[in-house]
Amino acid sequence: MQTKYIAIGHITIDEIRGKGSTELRLGGGVSYGALFAVGLGYSAEILSKVGTDFPREFVEFLRQAGVHLDHLHVVDGETTRFVIELERESIVSSLAARCDPVGIEDLNDLRGDIIHLGPVCSEIEHEVVLEALDRGNVVVLDLQGILRDFDEDGNLILRSDKLETLRGLDLVVHANKLESLAATGEEDVLRAAERLSDMFWIASITLGEEGAIISSPEGLIKATPPRVEVVDDVGAGDVFAAALGIALQRGDSLEDIARFSVASATASVMARGPQIIPEKWIEEILRDVRISWL
Repeated sequence: MQTKYIAIGHITIDEIRGKGSTELRLGGGVSYGALFAVGLGYSAEILSKVGTDFPREFVEFLRQAGVHLDHLHVVDGETTRFVIELERESIVSSLAARCDPVGIEDLNDLRGDIIHLGPVCSEIEHEVVLEALDRGNVVVLDLQGILRDFDEDGNLILRSDKLETLRGLDLVVHANKLESLAATGEEDVLRAAERLSDMFWIASITLGEEGAIISSPEGLIKATPPRVEVVDDVGAGDVFAAALGIALQRGDSLEDIARFSVASATASVMARGPQIIPEKWIEEILRDVRISWL
């Protein structure tokens, strides 16, 4: 039987702005994660809500790639939409629209070996996180969509107080450097990683081209990837989180988990937008990932 990966959170419409042009693109951590899982041969399903404005071609792209969409709900209103500025690194600059939240009633009978909670704007209700822990063997939560808040103009704010209701849950969490510092109040990323793993179970912090740090009961480890040509770094953290959950579910060692997650995220920046990532790319990068215990 195929291992089942479930991604829960909003599929988005991303308004990509850069070099004088604007592109509307399929987005959301669940899109990047599910396509990554499909590429590895997993059964991947998305639980999400979109509005009536969600492009039909995005649905067909996901379906033809092999992602199961039985739990994709179309509701009245708009799809969650972000404005992303492409500078040296991609930056979410504002929230243009927000779809309805995902509630416990939307789960139905969903169960999976890996459940990837990929909220982008507080759309996953607290009860869904608790239920996921009962329904999945490994549950990975991306903290970006928990920490994020937006003012009345749609501008991004990070709020650490939004983590309090989740503190102490047996979760694998992911954040980028800025999010980890905001979540913990620390100024040092290593200390932030330790604080987050104390709050949850395993904590991972992605550092862009510098790789990632993982803090677990076994200790603190850093994985540094080789340099590659960056085509598009949007979604790299989402792929990292999906790979982390997959490697944990396989029972890999912490060093192998770190290598695989960083190699997968690095491979993802070599393609534009959410795509199935060739395993060959991951395997080639994997050999050159450097591991160090901190």
